[in-house]
Amino acid sequence: MKNLKLLSILAICVTSLGCSVLPVKVGVKENNFRFENFKRVNGSDSEYVHLMCHQKKPTSWAQPKQYLSGEHDLWVKASTSNRHIPNSTREAFVNFKVKLEPNKNYMLNRKVVDDKISIWIQEVDTGLGVSEVLVTQLRQPLLIERNLRKTQCESGSI
Repeated sequence: MKNLKLLSILAICVTSLGCSVLPVKVGVKENNFRFENFKRVNGSDSEYVHLMCHQKKPTSWAQPKQYLSGEHDLWVKASTSNRHIPNSTREAFVNFKVKLEPNKNYMLNRKVVDDKISIWIQEVDTGLGVSEVLVTQLRQPLLIERNLRKTQCESGSI
């Protein structure tokens, strides 16, 4: 009896572990699009470009999410840093007004040259840009920016 219980527990554990390893492809819901943020960590250097808002409130970098398709006003935050250099964090903020089609996957992309960053939205599958390329200066973060970011998020569509 004891061996049967152990064997049952072992079978359940193996089954659950096996299922958690399989990749699960999540489809895009009807009339929605999927949006991915950008992350690159190369040694001590890191770059994050992400939607700054979720439910009209400031948020941090997150896993891909789905949103209703159509016209959008998106606030995007870019952040670069080197963990070995104190006060090396630089940030930039841009605002996209863009129409995003249903059943598509989009992602943020960027190019950094010196203290300037170019940011755009592209389709994941084709790599084609769907927004204009916005170029802005990377700057040290403001000491007190909470109210500004909150106001920006309230003006956006996400």
